Amino acid sequence: MAHYRGVTIAGEPVEVSVDGTKIVSVQPIPAAANLPLIAPPLVDLQQNGALGLSFNGAHEHPEVLDVVADHALRHGVGRILATVTTQALQDSIESLRVMASRLDSDARLARIYPGFHFEGNYLSREFGWRGAHAAEYMRNPEWREWQALDAAADGRIRIFNIDPSLPHAMETIRQAAAKGFVVSMAHCGPDADTIHAAVDAGARMVTHLGNGAPPTIHRHHNPFWSWLAEPRLNIGLIADGFHLPGDFLLAAIAAKGRDQAFLVSDSAHTAGLPPGRYQDREIEEGGLTHVLDNREILAGAWHQADRCVERMCELGWSLADAWRQQSVVPAAIVQLELPRIEAGEDAEFAISRWTEEGLRLEQVVFLGEELLREPVHPRMA
Repeated sequence: MAHYRGVTIAGEPVEVSVDGTKIVSVQPIPAAANLPLIAPPLVDLQQNGALGLSFNGAHEHPEVLDVVADHALRHGVGRILATVTTQALQDSIESLRVMASRLDSDARLARIYPGFHFEGNYLSREFGWRGAHAAEYMRNPEWREWQALDAAADGRIRIFNIDPSLPHAMETIRQAAAKGFVVSMAHCGPDADTIHAAVDAGARMVTHLGNGAPPTIHRHHNPFWSWLAEPRLNIGLIADGFHLPGDFLLAAIAAKGRDQAFLVSDSAHTAGLPPGRYQDREIEEGGLTHVLDNREILAGAWHQADRCVERMCELGWSLADAWRQQSVVPAAIVQLELPRIEAGEDAEFAISRWTEEGLRLEQVVFLGEELLREPVHPRMA
């Protein structure tokens, strides 16, 4: 039997006892200044790949699910929506089919990947708004195509992205929302009327607010204000320190409220690789990843979701609050149940501290197994 001491997100000092894959007891202990945080796994609703592999390419490299899972778990990330971005539609269908088959046959992977996030191909074709997505693969949305994609995914798609100003967008949003999909606006610059009409049709999310936009936009007539003002919308925020300034993060969360703003890594297939040039993108020292010769157009993130926790702590949040924003909040938004720190629950949790050097993960436990031989920092590959 293994025993772990820490303070829960709710502020309760406890000793957690684990036998096999289960928590067998949680006992209160005296408060102490040196106790770490003991909390449920981090949840990443937008993860594109890592270490040279992408979920887009799962039809050629099905091992991507294993590679990314092992990499992310070391950083405390226990739940991931594998994200498919813009490419030839048939390649996406094949990758979704391959990943669904793997998840059907592997209970461990199915636990880590509770579903998929489909980010392409129904986004803006305009430079800036489309970000690093390829314009030649953009399509006008049709419900029958979304049905075909979800069928290939064996019903595992949880989030569909869309530019609501495209032809047929409102009807597609309406039909998808009626079937229970989370419809998210992404990589687009719709006007205020279109945004409110999309929400009326059933859209409930904005993907990585503040990114996927031209470097220069109108100070008043841009979608950010309407997205922030619309009370029915949840917003994703990439809090890696590169995608958004600290004040933007804090202001956006203050505007929406903490239960309607979640953090994502937007980890790219180049995440964790050494600095250098990789085809159409470049990784700089420190992790900034952008398209070649244009530092204004970012190409996903280098870090995992623990960096988002660290960034919020740098901005003055407590470790417990920052962890909640990258764990409990995104889980609730997609109606995903996380294991609790309670007797009888599966033993899945992370033990971490905020130190002078930044966030330090001291241990990650997955179904009773200790995954770390030494502490891990968000800036470690």
